[in-house]
Amino acid sequence: MRLVKGLLNRCLEAIELLAMDPKWRRLSDIAIQLDLQKGPAHRLLSEMSNLGWVEQDEATERYRLSIKLALLGQQYLRGTGLPGLVQPVLDEVAMKSCELVRLTLIQGGNMYWFASSQGASPGLMYQPSMNGRLVPHITANGKAWLASMLDKDAVHLALQGGLGQAASNATRFGPRALLSIDELLRELAATRERGYGLAVEEAEPGVKAIAVVVRAFDDKRVVSTMSIAGPLMRMGPERDSEFSALLHHATNTLSMVWPHDEIPIVGEQ
Repeated sequence: MRLVKGLLNRCLEAIELLAMDPKWRRLSDIAIQLDLQKGPAHRLLSEMSNLGWVEQDEATERYRLSIKLALLGQQYLRGTGLPGLVQPVLDEVAMKSCELVRLTLIQGGNMYWFASSQGASPGLMYQPSMNGRLVPHITANGKAWLASMLDKDAVHLALQGGLGQAASNATRFGPRALLSIDELLRELAATRERGYGLAVEEAEPGVKAIAVVVRAFDDKRVVSTMSIAGPLMRMGPERDSEFSALLHHATNTLSMVWPHDEIPIVGEQ
């Protein structure tokens, strides 16, 4: 049983790693990321390839995730009806704000990008990648979520996300990212008081975002967050009230139609 669990964990870790980016990866890089020797990593990937979860380029011998997981995920999500429920709400907020609107799902102590709608016209348009997990303490979505929980739990998640490790994270955090627990606690108190999360050049330079949580109507648990994001030059503080009102109205709608059961993330451990 212990062996089976170990193999299952390794397979899921490999799927999560390869799902972060569709590019082809070298065996050595995958082995390092999974903390495996090249031999065991090769056997794992070969078996996953035989089962259709991974594909290998014959010329370069590099690996990437197949589309099997994506197809299964789409099939499952269509069955839940969630994409059809959230997209019109996102589209309406995007049309009214004229900025990028995004929705996350919260599962197992992590946040995942789920859906988006672009309201900005071509030109100065903010359109980031929606791959991978969010870093809670540097994003508006993450701050809104952290502010919904006890401080000790919020600090724990922020430390896992890299809080206090500014030197090693300098290339992936913005210039105004929070650097300490004290800064985080002050920010969470401010977030609770105003009713929405703010991130100003914390995830990346020149970008601002504002976000609120989505709570399930039946038990009030936080199931998601929604944000409006765009270039800082277009999102001055005078628009915070307008955008927070749009988000609160939209999330109240989502709360009433959200499925009662949790929406699993395909491939999640």
